[in-house]
Amino acid sequence: MTPFVALVLLPGTDDSGLLRTARSVAAAGDGPWTLVVPARVGSEHARGEVRHLLGRRHVQLADDGAPGDELGAAFDAVTSRYVGLLGGGDEVEAGVLRAVVDYLTERPEVDVLYTDEQWPAPGITGIATKPHWVPHYLEGWDYLGRLCVLRRSLVAEVGGLRTDAPRAVEWDVHLRVTERTDRVEHLPLIGVTRETGPARDAETAEHGRRAVAARYARLGVPATVEVTGPAGYVRAWRTLDDPPLVSIVVPTGGGRREVGGVPTLVVETCVRSLVERTTYDRWELVLVPSENTPPDVVELVRSIVGDRLVVAPVTGEFSFSHSVNEGVRVARGDLVLLLNDDTEVVEPRWLDRLVAVAADPTVGVVGAKLLYEDGTIQHVGIIHDDEWLPIHAHRLGADDDSHFGAKVVDVDYLAVTGACLLTPRGLYLELGGFSTELPMAFNDVDYCYKVVAAGYGVVCAPFATLFHYESTSRVADVRPFERRYLEERTTRLAQVDPHINHRSAR
Repeated sequence: MTPFVALVLLPGTDDSGLLRTARSVAAAGDGPWTLVVPARVGSEHARGEVRHLLGRRHVQLADDGAPGDELGAAFDAVTSRYVGLLGGGDEVEAGVLRAVVDYLTERPEVDVLYTDEQWPAPGITGIATKPHWVPHYLEGWDYLGRLCVLRRSLVAEVGGLRTDAPRAVEWDVHLRVTERTDRVEHLPLIGVTRETGPARDAETAEHGRRAVAARYARLGVPATVEVTGPAGYVRAWRTLDDPPLVSIVVPTGGGRREVGGVPTLVVETCVRSLVERTTYDRWELVLVPSENTPPDVVELVRSIVGDRLVVAPVTGEFSFSHSVNEGVRVARGDLVLLLNDDTEVVEPRWLDRLVAVAADPTVGVVGAKLLYEDGTIQHVGIIHDDEWLPIHAHRLGADDDSHFGAKVVDVDYLAVTGACLLTPRGLYLELGGFSTELPMAFNDVDYCYKVVAAGYGVVCAPFATLFHYESTSRVADVRPFERRYLEERTTRLAQVDPHINHRSAR
């Protein structure tokens, strides 16, 4: 019987790893799957043991292929409908192969199916519970990982398994296949226990960078791709030949707050950081003072910002939605950035980053990483709680590269906070901007939902980092009508939040 799924071992596997993996496949029992062992993987004795363990039906020992191309030759010999890659020593978890086959049999349109994975590490740091399909995340880290099975005909169509960057073979093929299909689904169970975690050395990081750079070259998109740090994550910067004007819309009441123990006019701190630390040059400031904002606050801002300043005053009871809508109305930029007045720039290239991500025509909103005054995270994207209400991902967590790069590389969400939100002005106006039915809470989430419903992505770009001088103990003041609005209009969309690791709402 022709196997439904073939699992191909990566070259470089030693006898111990080969046998460990083979035993786990043998423990899966009888089914339409096979383990493919490329030429020169394992000694003759180990390969014989594997044949004895699995029998001819469940193992294929590839014996051809030129040195250096064992993987390509092994793939060419595969006849199954789907194919996946395993590293030496990987153990396929009990029941997973049957679950994968059943899932794909019921959903034959799926081209890519991936599971969660784990490896030895302290606490839960080696348990990779993954989001559902979020394409920008894959450009920063190969989160599809293992076990990930791909339609074999599609892999062949995009050039098979390549070893141009041998330490990023999986990442490379995941990128190439997902350029051709968005029929990518997640089976939220642990599929593989790896002997060790993904490599994080400099050579592996460089191979990953090359794989992502090759993706941009294939797409014909000029970009610079860099390794983000010692963990080996990757960041791509689209080239901007004609950087657009960005209108930074800042509503303010001229409020003061303690920052570093000192009473501070927060809007002054905000605009000084814009002027002194922002490397992106094409921006204007649209200041939206409320009715009770002292006139001397506006003049102070003018003295700092100069001729970049546009003032758009509003009257009446304060409404954040009305204020930002008015600011966007008078803005002149192709892009508008909604920014709270109690923020302060940390990373000088923050705006360069937001604009570079927004250059992707599939993206409708870009958010930033916001830190509390103590350096812990306030925002790197919005997810949903058990009642499907929005909450901040990784709130109060350390600003580091834990959580598999989610606090470092670009990640897709359903929403980001309006405290720092970049969007095309034309799209904002087309979608009606912030709803004035939500004067204070959830207006940003509601706008992001409208962007997603219109077919655009929402991405958080953590490289763009700012302080947000909001108390860590602050409790959101959500009024009953605001909660009802969200529940009535957006709960169904929230229930397909890719960061909720279950399928009950699908």
